[in-house]
Amino acid sequence: MFLRDWLGGNMVKAFRNTVIAVTFIASASVSILWDLDGYIACGLALVISFAAGYCVERAFIDRSHREMIHLYGADWHSADDRRDGT
Repeated sequence: MFLRDWLGGNMVKAFRNTVIAVTFIASASVSILWDLDGYIACGLALVISFAAGYCVERAFIDRSHREMIHLYGADWHSADDRRDGT
């Protein structure tokens, strides 16, 4: 399923999930090595990993918005607001 997501065009979601998983493992490992309580280490790792995933997703969204503005001008999304079909 993971490889299918990468090849099937769901790259942003797969990349975000990869970042979340790697960040969770890394931050939980460091927290446990620092002799933090297991629950605190897990909670801290969850917060850090979801924050990293959110930042990665926002970076992809911001990049796509910049590309659309570059290609179609500053009001490229105003076509979504039209209801008369023109």
